[in-house]
Amino acid sequence: MSVAECGLDLNFIVDSSGSVGRKNWHKCLQFVADVVRELAIGPNQVQVALVLFSRKATVEWGLTRYRDKESLIKAILSLSFLGKNTNLNDALYLTRTRIFAPGAGTRSGAIKATVILTDGVDNVPRRRTPLTLQNATACKDDGIRLIAVGVTDGVDEDRLRGIASSPSDYYAVDNFDALTDIVDSLKSLVCTPAPVPSKASHFTCFTDVHFYF
Repeated sequence: MSVAECGLDLNFIVDSSGSVGRKNWHKCLQFVADVVRELAIGPNQVQVALVLFSRKATVEWGLTRYRDKESLIKAILSLSFLGKNTNLNDALYLTRTRIFAPGAGTRSGAIKATVILTDGVDNVPRRRTPLTLQNATACKDDGIRLIAVGVTDGVDEDRLRGIASSPSDYYAVDNFDALTDIVDSLKSLVCTPAPVPSKASHFTCFTDVHFYF
């Protein structure tokens, strides 16, 4: 199945924490826009949502907000830099409970995938909180493919590999300029079904309570 032909519900989780910095923020947004440019955007093809996270995570828009490529890319490139902490925990929670919730726009039979872009280690409510892994597992149990992109050596690679759906769903990128090098391979990967999650990695999710610094 080609990227142009696939029915894909795609979500981006984008790190806007202080470690990214304003200098690299445009490179992050350009990377997301470059991936979108390679996809056939539309209600019967690829739908795109986006969650931003720093101290808190926010749903910037859901799957049905933008129905054409031009308006979607304009929205991506207009996102403001936030700074502060790295609340990947809450971003994964919102991905499952808001982006891919029943009635929120996800389509029956569509491939469900989320691309996580981060340059650090999650630290809300505390550094390397187990809630992040629990939320990642809950997403994968619901059939959401998690693809992690770790930028720089500031990430915990083992942790991101544990969050990703499979070993091939993790990309290690040396720096923000190198994000352009993975666009072609990523655009093909998002249009494949999520791997069946391992029972050995199953967690119970306790995420109705949220903590922020």
